[in-house]
Amino acid sequence: MKDMHKARRFGLLLPILGAVVAGYLPALARVTDHSEEGARIVSDGTAKGAIACARCHGFDGASDGSGAFPALVGQPAHYLANQLKHFASGERQNAMMESIAKGLTPAEMESVAEYYASVRASAIPGRSASSELVGRGAEVALVGDRDARVQACVSCHGPNGAGEPPTVPYLAGQYKQYLKVQIQMFQGGYRKSAQMTNVAHDLTEKDIEAVAAYFDQLSRPTPK
Repeated sequence: MKDMHKARRFGLLLPILGAVVAGYLPALARVTDHSEEGARIVSDGTAKGAIACARCHGFDGASDGSGAFPALVGQPAHYLANQLKHFASGERQNAMMESIAKGLTPAEMESVAEYYASVRASAIPGRSASSELVGRGAEVALVGDRDARVQACVSCHGPNGAGEPPTVPYLAGQYKQYLKVQIQMFQGGYRKSAQMTNVAHDLTEKDIEAVAAYFDQLSRPTPK
C-alpha cells in the first residue's frame, strides 16, 4: 500500500520535473553552442576576415611565452569581450587587433571570450630576473610607493594580482614584456584608462621593469 502511494506521488511529480528539465536544457545548449563557436573561431577565424586567434594566442590561450602576445587563458570573459570591442572601435589602438576585431560580430566576440576564459593551459616558467628587481616589484605591487604617489597594484587587480572578475584582469603569471609595454602605453596615453594612466604616469622605468618582473614570477590563477 505504501509503495502504491509512493508511486502515485512520484507520478504526480513527473510533469513538474519534466518542466524544470525542459527549461534547463535550452540554457545548457546555448552555453555549449557558444563555447563551440568560440573554439571554431579560435581555430579557423571567420569569413569576414578575422584570422584564427590561435595563430598568436595559441589554442590554450597561453601564447608563446615571449610576451609579444599576452596570455588570455582564464582571463574574465567580460574583460576579454570588452577589449575586443575597444579594438574594433579604435578606443584601444593596435593595427593588427583592430583589423581582427572588426571581423567579429558582438556575439562572436562573446564566444571567443568565453572560450579563452574557460580553457586550461600548461604553465610557462617565468623568465629569470634578479631578486633585487623582483623584490622592488613586490614592494610596489603589494604596498605601492607613497612618495611617488603610486598605489599598490593589488588594490585594483586583487590579492596577488589574481584579478577582480568580471572587469579587472589578472596580472599574476602574465608575461613581463607584455606588462611592461602596456604600462608604457598607459603612461604615454596610447592606451586609455583614467585609473591606469594616473598610476603609470608616476612609475619610473626601473619600477615598471620591477613590477612586470614580479608578476611574471607568479602562477596564473586557475580558471573557475
